[in-house]
Amino acid sequence: MKGRGPGEVRISAGRWKGHRLEVPGSARPTSSRARESLFDILGDRIAGARVLDLHAGSGAVGIEAVSRGASRAVLAERDAGVLARNVRRLEAGDELCVLEADAEDAVRRLSAAGERFEIVFSDPPYGAGTRPPSGLEAVLAAEGVVVLQRDAGAPAPEVSGLAHFRERAYGRNVFDFFTRPPGPGTPGAGAG
Repeated sequence: MKGRGPGEVRISAGRWKGHRLEVPGSARPTSSRARESLFDILGDRIAGARVLDLHAGSGAVGIEAVSRGASRAVLAERDAGVLARNVRRLEAGDELCVLEADAEDAVRRLSAAGERFEIVFSDPPYGAGTRPPSGLEAVLAAEGVVVLQRDAGAPAPEVSGLAHFRERAYGRNVFDFFTRPPGPGTPGAGAG
């Protein structure tokens, strides 16, 4: 959805189920169907996970992750005014952290601070290309997963230092999943 955005999205599950989030005018939020599918794929990985939501927009993905049992989400967005309002309304305390930064800067700052995440989600705006921020492997926990969302017409991205293990399409949304490649003597990539 381009242009002024749909106005709001709803959290579809967990303790904030039904809560409405304001959407920035320039955002193209992940549809509720695609978010539901994403969380179905992530399954048990959500419980207790630390989540990084890059290009967070309204914060729907990171907020829903915490709503479903993640321990914490850092929501990074270049223009975070709407995002910050959404987080304040939830009164979530330290579980939700707004970081006003673009994706590259967010990854660089979080890496320097020693932050690690079990789930990293990135949904860059259409037209921004599919190149993920550099350094994602530096903020990914040992058994973590990176999920990159792209338009179906865009080429599949590559992520330095990580192995692609799954691709799922939902309408025009495609999710590409990455994890650390298996080390010597390690069966599989832990891709679940």
